[in-house]
Amino acid sequence: MQVVYVSDDGCTHWIDAKLRPTITLDQAIAQSQPGQLIRMIAGDYCFNEPLRFPHSGTAKQPIIVRGEPGAVINAGRCPDRSVSASNPGREGYAVFQFIEVAHIRLELFTVKEAWPSTVYIENSHNLAFRSLDICDGTYAFYANGPHTKAISITNCRWVQDPDIWRQIRWDEIHDGKDANGNVIEVAYRYLNGAFFGADDIAGDVEISRNDICDCYNGIRMDVSNENLDAPVGRFNRDVRIFDNQFRYIRDNPIEPEATAVGWWIGRNRFYNCHKLFSQDGVRGGFWYYFGNICWFDSRPGPEGDENNGGAVFKLGKGGSVAQPDYVSACFHNSFFLRQKYIKKGTTRGLINARNAIEHADPTKLPVDLMPLDQTFFGPADKLTFSGVGPLPVSFSGDLANHPTYPAVFDPYDGVLSDPRPADHALFEDGLGGCFDLRAEYQDGYEAPFEIPMPDGDTWLCDGGFWPGAMTDTKLFSGPEYVPVDLAYIRSLPIPKAKGEG
Repeated sequence: MQVVYVSDDGCTHWIDAKLRPTITLDQAIAQSQPGQLIRMIAGDYCFNEPLRFPHSGTAKQPIIVRGEPGAVINAGRCPDRSVSASNPGREGYAVFQFIEVAHIRLELFTVKEAWPSTVYIENSHNLAFRSLDICDGTYAFYANGPHTKAISITNCRWVQDPDIWRQIRWDEIHDGKDANGNVIEVAYRYLNGAFFGADDIAGDVEISRNDICDCYNGIRMDVSNENLDAPVGRFNRDVRIFDNQFRYIRDNPIEPEATAVGWWIGRNRFYNCHKLFSQDGVRGGFWYYFGNICWFDSRPGPEGDENNGGAVFKLGKGGSVAQPDYVSACFHNSFFLRQKYIKKGTTRGLINARNAIEHADPTKLPVDLMPLDQTFFGPADKLTFSGVGPLPVSFSGDLANHPTYPAVFDPYDGVLSDPRPADHALFEDGLGGCFDLRAEYQDGYEAPFEIPMPDGDTWLCDGGFWPGAMTDTKLFSGPEYVPVDLAYIRSLPIPKAKGEG
């Protein structure tokens, strides 16, 4: 590759044992061509305008922007209150803009004070982001447009705001509505974003081995109002979320909106997160949650903040609200909880199998860290699912220590099978983050079970694994990723929920 040296002043610098001419980063990107390695030496880089790539690379000759230790971009931007849970668009500031380009990679530098975004992508593909250290922003990455696909984000770190978990009320971030339905814009609305946000993108997104911390949402991918009636699978398809750390997430680590097909959420660690998996008002399915570990030692919000309960699953409200069209599967995960497993809502097609679900003993925790009478589910009149009919819900082989388990399933005919109740702690030290099962629970299953795949095949899960994410100190790796076969999923019958036309 051709190496282009870049500095913050564009002068001659001693680089690699030689005096070398450099140019500024904005000059390098404006002149970038396939096959160039744009190397940023240490320095403080500041720009008033976004850096937009004018050309694409190619599969064999990508354009690479690579930093070295001490390369820091400080955008120096203040929060943008006009962007809140919304698409910032190409008119919004981003350090880097990728518009109708391909085969470009950014790696190994730091970005600070980029509001609303560090990276904005529009109708672009084959982009990779590696080992970026990002602070601030409504979004670290935002992607837009139906031709956006093949996005890879790996080994990055994002800290949105260290005060978001404990110091700021949830309702100071999420806009409210008055009695007439008018939006009330709250003080910290600019924090209502995500590490990766998207609108109307095709999909094929990999988000792996990232550290996502002190933020409102982790991954939030939406569909605009004009595309809500598009065929399932056109947007938000084939998303892989593997081996990440989610820490101090005030709302949802994983939140598809409107539609999502073929989402793989595997081997992640969720530490002090509010509600892990959102399926609220989402069509689609073939969502897989496996090998994940969840635990806590803190509760969100300042004194008086009532939005601190949380749950493992956030479900939709039922009625005319969209529900899953296809199956989903949550299996071999380990949960150490202060919150309910499911608080309220309705769903269908959920296969919940062989998880280890430990509720902490509130009497052994600091006061008010969790309710003394925390329930497994929310009230039965606010939680609806069935074990019969099209897309039944099943809970099979879960190990749980809640005092109401398995009786809590009595209102749900045909849902529960092979329960494994326990009367004390399941893990060696859930509060301390040690998720090896205690010796008395180290027992596999008599038979394997099948998980439907999004190409019409099935994956056979070996019965020898113990409940939860850990077997004999080894993390459950789960099935290999299988892309969605659109022809197959669209051939499947889609049941209608009550209230649907």
